[in-house]
Amino acid sequence: MKKENTEKPKLFEFRVKYNAGKEHSMQDNYHYYNAECAESALEFHLSMVEKHKLVVQTLAVEKHNPYSDKWEDESYVLNQEV
Repeated sequence: MKKENTEKPKLFEFRVKYNAGKEHSMQDNYHYYNAECAESALEFHLSMVEKHKLVVQTLAVEKHNPYSDKWEDESYVLNQEV
């Protein structure tokens, strides 16, 4: 009997750096998301911003590398059309 593949997709920790816009650019904040890829993390962020009717400026998307314990830049997704 063949065993079905029931593995869940691997999730990574992402953080999205943002601020409240050009007038309030002195203070940057982060939102953290668990996602499969940077595109999904950005989609989660944009849907949260839309849901709460916030006006923010998204600055960067970073992925946590658990092996080096460093954040890796994934900001290329900001230039793609969502």
